Amino acid sequence: MPLLVLLNGIGDMPQVWQDQVTSLPPGYKAVAPWVRGTRPGRNETFEMDAAADDVLALLNQHGVEQMDVCGLGLGAMVALNTAIRSPENVEHLVLTACQLAPPASALRAQKLAIRLTPRARLARMGVDKDRALATLTELARTDLRDGLANVTAKTLVIVGARDSENRATADELVAGIPGARLEVVPGAGAKANVDAPGVFNDLLYGFLADQPPGSDQPPGSDQRPASD
Repeated sequence: MPLLVLLNGIGDMPQVWQDQVTSLPPGYKAVAPWVRGTRPGRNETFEMDAAADDVLALLNQHGVEQMDVCGLGLGAMVALNTAIRSPENVEHLVLTACQLAPPASALRAQKLAIRLTPRARLARMGVDKDRALATLTELARTDLRDGLANVTAKTLVIVGARDSENRATADELVAGIPGARLEVVPGAGAKANVDAPGVFNDLLYGFLADQPPGSDQPPGSDQRPASD
């Protein structure tokens, strides 16, 4: 059975993928693990390669040799790094609100916003303040640009039409990953999967089923057969 891994971003819980999980086509299995360093109460810090290794460990856990990986924000960076580190194990790669080498100015702004937000409020959102700040510090040392050519997964880059912050990187991803495709979601911001779940799901599941854009066939109807 094809395995779809859904990876959350900073400030998000795995439930950010609720609309995608509830619309999962028959014959697929979806898992939405916490990205390393984002789970409250867990004594671990974010490290990019270790986070990718956590994703790769799901292959053994679920008894498969390949998987499809979809990520949002930080989760998209981890998804991309997974496909760079182990190209043969990622069949489809879907990236939204992804960065390659996050700008220092953007990271400073995110840190400031987190510092100014009361710890209790962040906790209610499922965010550990100290770990979020540590994750942003780690991202300042991250640059995935040199690995783009190593990606062999079929790749879809999704960007919201209102997500001006990530549009340039979306174009860079498509230019750097062989055969990658870009789709723009009208009216959506950085969280296209939340802002426009219907459009996002059509793009995601049509892509996983290898349907061309604009196909009249409903997502999942031409999916790969499930196998034990």
